[in-house]
Amino acid sequence: MAMKNTAEVVIAGRVYKISGYESPEYLHQIAVYLNDKMSELQKTDGYRKQNTDQKQLLLNMNLADDFFKSRRQAEKLSADLEKKDRELYSVRHDLIEAQLALENQKKALDDLREKEKALKKEVEAQKKRLKELEDAKASGKDAALDGDGGAVLAPSSGSVHAQTAQNQGQAQNQVPNQNQNPSRQNHGQGRRR
Repeated sequence: MAMKNTAEVVIAGRVYKISGYESPEYLHQIAVYLNDKMSELQKTDGYRKQNTDQKQLLLNMNLADDFFKSRRQAEKLSADLEKKDRELYSVRHDLIEAQLALENQKKALDDLREKEKALKKEVEAQKKRLKELEDAKASGKDAALDGDGGAVLAPSSGSVHAQTAQNQGQAQNQVPNQNQNPSRQNHGQGRRR
């Protein structure tokens, strides 16, 4: 159990020995407050004209007024504090949601970067394949793709087709020479006779 503290204080010019569970400094603050309140009341004409009992009653009423005003102010401050706490909670909640959204956006961005890298690799591979095909075409060879998508170079069959077409053309040219005007051949034979 807490020990009582004792302090000597002066109230209205008289010394009192008071005790309580509060600190001696706090007990002196109470005495100072009472002295200030009595001095404040002494400055009014109506208070000075009253008898001792009425003065005590007016002092008590002023002290009660200060108490209720202080309590009302404390309640208002407490309500304001609760309101601020609710607002702070709401702001924290919004902040947490924003942080989660930011984390999701970062993850999505990382995924997009990975896809971009993969697409760049694919583009490079396609460029390489295209260059191989262009090189093969330039060297007069056809290129075919194997099952893995790689280029497989094969000798051009176009030259074979071209030679076949040339041979057919020569053959056709020779046929008309053999079948040309049989009557002339006959005429020549007739003259020999």
